[in-house]
Amino acid sequence: MASGSPPLNERMNSRFRGGLPPANHCQELRRGLCAALFACLLLALVTICHTQTPQTVSGVIRLKVRYKSGDLTKELPRRRFFLIKGSLQDNGSLIDAIRKTATISRDCYYREQGASGQLIKWLKENDCESVYCRQVEDTYINGSEAVPEFKIAYDQALRELKTPEVARRWLTNYLPEEMRDGFYNRKQKAIGDLIKQAETANGKPVMSIMTDRKGTAYLTGIEPGTYTISNLVGSETEKTSLLWICEREVKATDLSIAMKRPFILSNETDPKAKCEIVERPLPTCGK
Repeated sequence: MASGSPPLNERMNSRFRGGLPPANHCQELRRGLCAALFACLLLALVTICHTQTPQTVSGVIRLKVRYKSGDLTKELPRRRFFLIKGSLQDNGSLIDAIRKTATISRDCYYREQGASGQLIKWLKENDCESVYCRQVEDTYINGSEAVPEFKIAYDQALRELKTPEVARRWLTNYLPEEMRDGFYNRKQKAIGDLIKQAETANGKPVMSIMTDRKGTAYLTGIEPGTYTISNLVGSETEKTSLLWICEREVKATDLSIAMKRPFILSNETDPKAKCEIVERPLPTCGK
C-alpha cells in the first residue's frame, strides 16, 4: 500500500459519496418512506370519511297495479308504465293526446287479419300481444288444440330447416308479419309517438318499467320532483281497457322505505291518489 493512502474501507465509501448511501442509511430511508406513505393513506381515508354523507339523493317508486273484476281483485302482470317529468298540469297537452289515442283491441286486430279462432284463443289464454311471447308447444301444432297458422308455418319451416325440433322453435318466423307481431308494433307506434311528445315538451327522458307476474314494478334512481305516471295506452283485462294518468311526488328515499309504501294503481277510486282512471269496455268485433 502506498504511504499516506487512506484505508481501503474509506476509499470504497468515498466512491458512494453523492451516490448510494451506506446500508444503515438505506434502512433508515425505507422506514421514513413507509411512515410517510402510511400517513398519506391515513389522511386520505379520513378525508373520504368526512366528505361522504349517508344522505340519499334519488327516489324510488314501488308500483303495484291491480284491478277489480267482478268480486275478484287481480294483479295486472307484464304491463309497461311510464314516468314522465312534471305534474298533470305541466303535462296538460300530453294528457289530452293520451286521452285521444285510440288503439284497437287485440281480438279485433287479429279478427281483421283473418286469424283463426284457435290462434285468438291461444293469444288470449296466454295474455299475449304477439306470437313471440311464449314458446309454441307441439300440442298446438299436431295436437287437439292445434292452431292452423302454426301448423302451416311449421310445415314450411320443416322443409327448409329439416329438423322437427328446430322447425318448431323457429316456426314463428314463418308466419306473415301481421300475424307475428303486427298488433304489438301498432301499439308500440302509438306509445312511441306519445313518448316523443313528452320528451320534446320537457326535455327529459321518459323512464319505463314493466310489472312482473304479480303486478309489481320498481322505478329507481329518480331525481326528486313531481312526475306523471301512466301506461299511455289502455291495458286490456278480461272485459275492459284500463288507462291510468296519475301524479306522484317523488322524494329522496331508499328501497326499504319504498317497499313499505307502494304506489297502488287500481280501477277503484282512491281519494288519496291523484289519478285519472279511464275504464272502457272492450269493443265487440266483427267476424
